[in-house]
Amino acid sequence: MKKEFKIATLIFIGFLSFLWIEKPLRELLSSFQIDDLTAKNSSGLVVRVILIFVAYFLIKKLKFEKFTGLDSLGKFTNIQALFIPLMFILMGLFTNWKIYYNSEFHTLLLFGLSVLAVGVVEEFIFRGAIFPLCIKALKNSQRPILIGAILSSSLFGIVHFVNLFGQPANLIGITSQVFFALSIGVFFSGLMVRTENIVIPAFIHALVNFSFGSGELKTVTAEISAVKEGMGVDWSTGIPTTIFFAFIMAGGVYMILNCNENNIMQKLEIE
Repeated sequence: MKKEFKIATLIFIGFLSFLWIEKPLRELLSSFQIDDLTAKNSSGLVVRVILIFVAYFLIKKLKFEKFTGLDSLGKFTNIQALFIPLMFILMGLFTNWKIYYNSEFHTLLLFGLSVLAVGVVEEFIFRGAIFPLCIKALKNSQRPILIGAILSSSLFGIVHFVNLFGQPANLIGITSQVFFALSIGVFFSGLMVRTENIVIPAFIHALVNFSFGSGELKTVTAEISAVKEGMGVDWSTGIPTTIFFAFIMAGGVYMILNCNENNIMQKLEIE
């Protein structure tokens, strides 16, 4: 196994391992009579803020600042690439606006900060560190950027199987999450190389989580009901959803195939 793949594997395992700290921290907060939703968002926020600093250190250590655009945060290119994801986000916000409107301000604020941290840390880890490591490992292949995006996004998708520990009977629903994560991971990879700045996909990632993660703000009863409904196979919604996910992935592939490959290789110091 190449050195880059070994480093990427260690980062992936380390990321998963560190996420387990969230569970005991949530239980600790719950012992202080804090409601479950606040404890969940608070513990998630604390763990992911720590991970953001760790991920930033890794990006600097691996010398990926140029690749991620973190060496010049104010520089963006091809901003028109944001049109489709912003329309997608607006659709989610419009669909779930009643849930946001009926939520208490402090709950909505904490939820917003939590999903922002999720978006930033996952982009820093998977697009900022693992993605370029895959590109370097595959530098002699015909399509190193595209294959690297698919590999790193596959790992990003696999992470979502962790949700089976909380919903063991919802294999179909979780598998759908994994496929969506893979699809949107490829899209975010394309968005980063297209805009040349990781801040863009991190921000969009956070907005997607916020606009389509409203289920986190519902009552426990509503969540249990939603899980039960998701245990069956609803082909009437499954097929269109799969097509939509495939469309998202295709958008990412298109952006990757139309990026400046030589420029990216130079940023990664690949000759």
